[in-house]
Amino acid sequence: MSGADLMEKRIREYMEVKSGFGDPVVQERMLQREFRLFDEDGSGEIDMTEFIKVLETLNCRGSDDDVDELFDRYDADCGGTITYKEFTDGLFKRNATLPNDGDVNVTKSIVAKVKEEILRRGGGNGLRSAAVLLRRMDKDGSGNLDSDELKRGLEEMGIEILLDEDITRLMNAFDKDKSGKISVEEFFKGLQGDMKRKRKLLVRMAYDILDADGSGEVTIDDIRGAYDCSQHPKVMSGDMTEDEALEEILETYEQGEADGIVTFQEFLEYYRDVSAGIDDDQYFELMIRNAWHISGGEGAAANTSCRRVLVKHSDGSEEVCEVKNDLGIGPKDIDKM
Repeated sequence: MSGADLMEKRIREYMEVKSGFGDPVVQERMLQREFRLFDEDGSGEIDMTEFIKVLETLNCRGSDDDVDELFDRYDADCGGTITYKEFTDGLFKRNATLPNDGDVNVTKSIVAKVKEEILRRGGGNGLRSAAVLLRRMDKDGSGNLDSDELKRGLEEMGIEILLDEDITRLMNAFDKDKSGKISVEEFFKGLQGDMKRKRKLLVRMAYDILDADGSGEVTIDDIRGAYDCSQHPKVMSGDMTEDEALEEILETYEQGEADGIVTFQEFLEYYRDVSAGIDDDQYFELMIRNAWHISGGEGAAANTSCRRVLVKHSDGSEEVCEVKNDLGIGPKDIDKM
């Protein structure tokens, strides 16, 4: 258990005692009061300095590294502040997918085995493809699966390595209300695991480049500004219009019902799936930087996709220069280079 995990455990234990071992709703209300004490401007958010004060009030102290890790864990949108919802979701729901029967390590091993098999068969997009397939197993559209549906879905993916007792253990781990069904979304969040803050920040950088007007939403117009779909193979063959190609790109990042808008959380969820299949941090950084033409990076993670141009100076010297962050800049856009 990491230092940040121990701090979380101490906060939960503190809230249990302070609430007289009340239910989670009572504990959340009490925690909200503590949170508001340090939200001086009433914005509903606290920064790192205020977060440390909250921890001290909750009688929870740790090393600087542990506090940083805990703050990063709750700062879901990488905005540098924590909302009350992010705090309580992280504190009370973070470990809800794990059973309290003393066999956590066994369950983790089964989850890891399923994840490994899905990634081995489907590559980086394996988790997304598996989620789509399992949702098709959900006959009543409730977003939940019983044990037979889960087993049949996994078998349809070619995963037949699990025993009946493994399926039972998975059901017990993710069946929070003991209804005999599990949430497809929670199941795949368990498979994804945590995403490092460094990776989240890279995804944030990519989203901010795509969200050129800073509206907090990416639409087809933002995609149009970043991509020249006239060279898309299906557009060139006449099988697809440019707008249809743009819509296809947009739909890649949308979660759930398509509404023509991609939020940062939807964008991040897409990359959570991708991240789960990439162990090497440098490779993940290179992939993000090259895909979104983000300059920078060091060593093996240094960008190689931004355009390099030969610059002739007035004194007759020549120099190869990189066009920084050149997403959307075409070979004829001289003024933008």
